[in-house]
Amino acid sequence: MSILNTSLCSSNGANTGVSDCPVDVKLLQFLIAVPSNFELTEVQMASPETVMAALRAALINDNPSLRIYPFPVQVTFTDNSTDAAFQTFGSGSLAPVNDGMYDWTFQFTKGGLCLSNKLRKFNGNSNQKFLVVDGQGMLYGTKVGTSLKGIPANYIFTDKLKAATYETATIYAYRVNFMPTYFNENIAFLKLNLVDLLGLNGLQDIVISNAAPRVTNVIKVKLTTGCAGIDMYDLYSTELAAVGNFVVTEAGKNITITSVAADPNSKSFTITLDATDPDYSVAGPFIVSTAPVSVLTAAGVVGYEGKPLTVA
Repeated sequence: MSILNTSLCSSNGANTGVSDCPVDVKLLQFLIAVPSNFELTEVQMASPETVMAALRAALINDNPSLRIYPFPVQVTFTDNSTDAAFQTFGSGSLAPVNDGMYDWTFQFTKGGLCLSNKLRKFNGNSNQKFLVVDGQGMLYGTKVGTSLKGIPANYIFTDKLKAATYETATIYAYRVNFMPTYFNENIAFLKLNLVDLLGLNGLQDIVISNAAPRVTNVIKVKLTTGCAGIDMYDLYSTELAAVGNFVVTEAGKNITITSVAADPNSKSFTITLDATDPDYSVAGPFIVSTAPVSVLTAAGVVGYEGKPLTVA
């Protein structure tokens, strides 16, 4: 068969019968920032339960670059999308030039300034992708083969706060801009339980600080939450008082921890290092952190990630 003089045109159009149960996108609630290689496979999408299991696993991935990050639920949604552009010819006829861009703004209140500043760390990231959730519990991405993947964004941007007035509360908002094809012809969607999706909370930082000067191989630390400064001792004194929940390094090498004890008087944790460990030197300095997220989760300390402390 020859392709000589074969038309380059494809047949455009589709059957236009109305479904008894059409997909109808409802009010959008929040975004989930996902890694550039994020994918939900056929196996992971076998049921709502397997989808949620995959999302929860990605939420607490020990590698931050492979983690998903739920953004806060909106209290006001604004559609700033641009309309399709058309060229008008001398005859008065029109021709489409481009499809415009989706541009959505999600105003939020929960989390306030601290969360806003956390979200602003995503500003300027390259190759940003996201999923979006609507009010009926539909999770939307883009369809690639048999998988659901993240929608490529031109940008995901959290604006600076706008100060409160006598009539309005302080405004915190994030914004996403992207090409329409990903949310139309190439849309992917999953019907899930909205309550389950709202339960995908991002991790909170654990701030580790010195509770007392180091005494040779004994380090005493306090743990508080990053934004609110809540004492973790009051929440997880028993769960955290275990050797496996802390990591101490010196010169890049792990130092064996012999014990971790909760101190109720100072609401701190006493970490005792193995002074016979060949990698241990009394000189220090030591880097103290909590164990990876998956380890803390298994220990019952759910939703937290420690930030390292240098101890001289």
